[in-house]
Amino acid sequence: MPRPAAVPLIFALLLSACTEAPPPAEPQPLVADDPAAPAGSSPDAAAPSRDLLPFAASLASDTPYAEVRAAVLADGWRPIVTNACAENVGGEAAICRELPELEACSGTGAGYCLMAFGNADGTQELKLRTAGGHEGWSASGDAATVRLDHAELVSVEAAPGLGCESAEFPVFLERFAADPAIRAAWTAPLVRVALRYDLGEDSVEVAALQRAAEFRGFPVTHQGESFHYVAANGAVDTTPLALRISEPDPDARDVAFDYGMSEGNRVRFIRSGACWQLVEDPDPPSA
Repeated sequence: MPRPAAVPLIFALLLSACTEAPPPAEPQPLVADDPAAPAGSSPDAAAPSRDLLPFAASLASDTPYAEVRAAVLADGWRPIVTNACAENVGGEAAICRELPELEACSGTGAGYCLMAFGNADGTQELKLRTAGGHEGWSASGDAATVRLDHAELVSVEAAPGLGCESAEFPVFLERFAADPAIRAAWTAPLVRVALRYDLGEDSVEVAALQRAAEFRGFPVTHQGESFHYVAANGAVDTTPLALRISEPDPDARDVAFDYGMSEGNRVRFIRSGACWQLVEDPDPPSA
């Protein structure tokens, strides 16, 4: 899987508001009708209740973040990775590897940070706001300085649907690669991804999620009669790209290709009604 390119996200409205004064007794929702709210989630009245979560007790305000995080991960939730994490926290790329769920930090005032997790089937997103910056986040108990300030559970919405171009997978794949609208409509809102991070002398693999709008794991287009690789800057390689399609089961198709690396170029589609949906990038990028 190619390493994600930096895609700037705008959190200024939310974070700057957080730094002006301590949060009110009843904090406003983390997702609101403003341009800073990430796409793919909705805070409407039908939003699921966080009180029904198995780890609901861990979401009490002022709980050490290390304890919140442990409870969330233990229940099978995955961190949602943001491409622009390093930019949003002031260039500290190391903390983005330690906390792949980290989206942004204010850097001033109470040191608010935003985190996000998705559930196993990608239908819910847990949005967390912490206080105390991010240094020392792993401390628990009375020693903890990074603590939960607010938590919100929201439903994840799929992109507006488009009719399926073809139920025949090879034909569908050509249309999917060629048309950005079809790609957006038939990519899961939260794509399962496998990441590999170097933490000091150790290499750690992380099962994570990425929002469809930021997913860069299938940099392939279809032009004329062939597929082509698309570089991070948008440049299309004119050399035809050979794709390998396999069937791990009757309702799944794996699409792999070789381009500049020996592993990590594979995505998985599953049957969705009479069509197909990209749901997973199962291989971590090559070291």
